[in-house]
Amino acid sequence: MCGITALISEDEADHALFGKATDLLAHRGPDNRGAKREGGVALGHRRLSILDLSPAGAQPMTNETGDIWIVCNGEIYNYQDLSRRLKSRGHVFRSKSDSETLVHLYEEYGESFVEHVNGMFAFVLWDGRAKKLLAAVDRFGKKPLYYARSGAKIAMASELKSLLLFDWVGRDINPDAVDRYLSMRYVPAPMTIIKSSSKLEPATMLVWEAGDIKVRRYWSPAAGQIAFDAAAVDRFEGLFSDAVGIRLQSDVPLGVYLSGGVDSAAVAGMMKRLSEGRRVSYTLSVDYKYDEKEKARRIAEYLDFEFNPVTVGQDDFGKMREIAYHLDEPFGDMLCLPAYLLAREAKRKLTVVLTGDGADEIFNGYFHQRLMEKWRRMGALFRAPMAGPFLSNAAGAVPLAVFNSLFDYPDRVGPRERLKISQMLEGCSSFGGFYEGITSCFTAQDKNAAYTGEFRRSVGAGPWSGQIQRDWAGITAGSFYSRLSVLDLKYWIPFSVLYRLDKMNMAHAVETRSPFLDYRVVEMALNLEDSGKISGKGNKIILRKLIERLYPPELREKGKQAFYMPVTGENRKRFRDWAASLLGAKRIEARGFFRQPYVDGLFEAYDGGSMLATRQLTALGMLELWFDVFGQKGR
Repeated sequence: MCGITALISEDEADHALFGKATDLLAHRGPDNRGAKREGGVALGHRRLSILDLSPAGAQPMTNETGDIWIVCNGEIYNYQDLSRRLKSRGHVFRSKSDSETLVHLYEEYGESFVEHVNGMFAFVLWDGRAKKLLAAVDRFGKKPLYYARSGAKIAMASELKSLLLFDWVGRDINPDAVDRYLSMRYVPAPMTIIKSSSKLEPATMLVWEAGDIKVRRYWSPAAGQIAFDAAAVDRFEGLFSDAVGIRLQSDVPLGVYLSGGVDSAAVAGMMKRLSEGRRVSYTLSVDYKYDEKEKARRIAEYLDFEFNPVTVGQDDFGKMREIAYHLDEPFGDMLCLPAYLLAREAKRKLTVVLTGDGADEIFNGYFHQRLMEKWRRMGALFRAPMAGPFLSNAAGAVPLAVFNSLFDYPDRVGPRERLKISQMLEGCSSFGGFYEGITSCFTAQDKNAAYTGEFRRSVGAGPWSGQIQRDWAGITAGSFYSRLSVLDLKYWIPFSVLYRLDKMNMAHAVETRSPFLDYRVVEMALNLEDSGKISGKGNKIILRKLIERLYPPELREKGKQAFYMPVTGENRKRFRDWAASLLGAKRIEARGFFRQPYVDGLFEAYDGGSMLATRQLTALGMLELWFDVFGQKGR
């Protein structure tokens, strides 16, 4: 796990800045610094030592003849099998590092070498013989890679802030990225918040040759059909055991983020089965009635894991500015705050942490997935002429108590939430419209009311619902539930879940590993028949079967609430003060994006207890905080 940079430029002024661009990533790699330059090509590396702690494991790394060089951020989990195969074919290794495997794998297979890798990674490889640069990220985008180009120049880095050092990387804001951010609370690739840069999408490779750039996708999930029976549970257990096992490879202290749910419990239980010694666990504890600290404590005690709860303190809202700096782009989920604190505390004892992320997405544990399935089953109703306007108006008359009896979330439905439900039903005639209504932070109607005329005219992207509709039409393999998982793997997993994991943990030089996002586990989940994932009101069925093999009945989770960062008690005032400091009238007018009456309405709804207004103020506040931290001149 590291921070990486790359540059192709004949301008010595750019190379004079390159070292600083690399050192801006020192928080990602505090253990060592390395660089390689060949003419106008430079590679930079900040090292977080995980495997082979000796100087031989330092980067950039090269092949036997010194004409192929690489910098890699991440871990190659199947490196031992690959290195044995490559050594049998005559390749000579200088280290015991997993990253060196990539150089020799490229020698053997050329550009297709990445298809042989099981790992999380972002790398840049320079082939001095062919005068060709390759860059790629893993199948699910666990490790980010940004790039910008101007004419014959190109710069790459693990974080956007490194690119902003170069004066030819423009600072103009991308209005389309802002528009997507307000829908999704994150900026999806290939966009970034600024027009002049991009980031690689999951499972893609960029090739630069003679000034020309081509980006291609190198992987899509293998399609198939797997019946849900005892043999499938055995197969899943073996596959998951191997996914956890290869993620236990480490020469530094390793532990787990543990909640009270089945996902992290499965990871922890398998860690116990596969390893010796007492492991260390960290658990996030938050002030609301669904706090899972005690559930996690009981699991840790059963496994004989050290238990470390982490809470959000009274003064922690004061850390939002440094959090925004490490987030690198606007990110509108307040979960970034506890995630940052959790990683800070974990670093006291650990360098590597396993997580349960990804299980909800691939085993259909989310409420929005169930709602979309209801939309499918009631398609004739939703697609009837004028159904949308009729249902939308009807929803406005439904008592709030009725919605709250159906609403699977820790907070309550109020007037603003009922309006969102009404807006969702207005677009129910299409998959994209209904999906946007369920999942968006700001709906199309919200944005129409929020934007100034000038900013609305600057947005060139069509409605997010249209993009979702196009994406959905391109996902043809698998059941309806599996296709929903593929959609989550395209957007939510890489740019919300994994983005937060990477940015907040690497701020403290902590590496996270997610066994459920081993591509083999994902492919099995996507091909598993629905009865292995959903049954009545139950979900993640095959995973719960595994839990039965790992834990006694009293430790098997019977149900789990959706988790979010609640703003309760004294934190309500702290949050409001924070948001008001960023969204005052002078700032809103100077920015020119939003109408002041709309923002004032959000504060009024927040004061009335609206959960949705809290989310929307978070999104607007984090956007403005990004401007505050980076502005036009960077930090």
